[in-house]
Amino acid sequence: MEQSAHLGNMDPNYVPDEYKEQYDVIELPSQGILYTNKKSNVKVSFLTTMDENILSSPNIVNSGKLIDILLERKVKDLGFDTKDLLEGDRMAILIYLRSTGLGEIYKQAVIHPTTGKIVEGEIDLNNLKQKKLDIQPDDKGHFDFELPHSKQMVKFRLLTGRDEDEVDILDKSLMERNNDDISQKITLRLERQIMQIGDIDDKLRLSGIIKKMSIKDSRTLRKYMTKIEPGIDFETVATIQGGVEAATFLTIRTNFLWPEF
Repeated sequence: MEQSAHLGNMDPNYVPDEYKEQYDVIELPSQGILYTNKKSNVKVSFLTTMDENILSSPNIVNSGKLIDILLERKVKDLGFDTKDLLEGDRMAILIYLRSTGLGEIYKQAVIHPTTGKIVEGEIDLNNLKQKKLDIQPDDKGHFDFELPHSKQMVKFRLLTGRDEDEVDILDKSLMERNNDDISQKITLRLERQIMQIGDIDDKLRLSGIIKKMSIKDSRTLRKYMTKIEPGIDFETVATIQGGVEAATFLTIRTNFLWPEF
């Protein structure tokens, strides 16, 4: 009788300490240098059964919004929208969530170093290394680069998750409007990243220049952007049958957060 009375007075929202939301503190590869609040680390809560509902919802997975939804739910003290995180910081958090929630071993197809055949390999996500931002931007958050062919100086910025989403949307829209399958992502991304070429900073004029930029300048610039961009170094090794290691590049596909898919 006393026990029944006790249960009747219990707060229906009561959660024992061991079942309260748990989190870890994740260091951001960018070290917060490019953020207004200079946030260099964030609290990231562990995946739960509630998150599993999202991971197992094909409509969400196929919509392309899965990562945005997860980061919004799991990142706790950022101080700004998770879409405005640099893409490399977003990937670091994503890999942490995958490793702690679904296991650190990720299977993907790799090339056998001896036979050259495509086989299944296992990548230990805990072995991936962070790429830190080791070049200081100017007071506007821009970086400098001299184009090898035209010898023009370029000022550029790094893209956020929001930028990448908007580029994807615009690219699909242009393909539908032009009724072709020619993706313009390379141009669209450069138009967002490049803030100045020489003494020109007008976006309309820059767009025209970017479209006529030589492949040598474009490729060298994009390679440099990738080199300095903070994030995760996806070049790694996979272990295949027999304990053989094969050099590979981590590819994040649909089954990264949905292994049963």
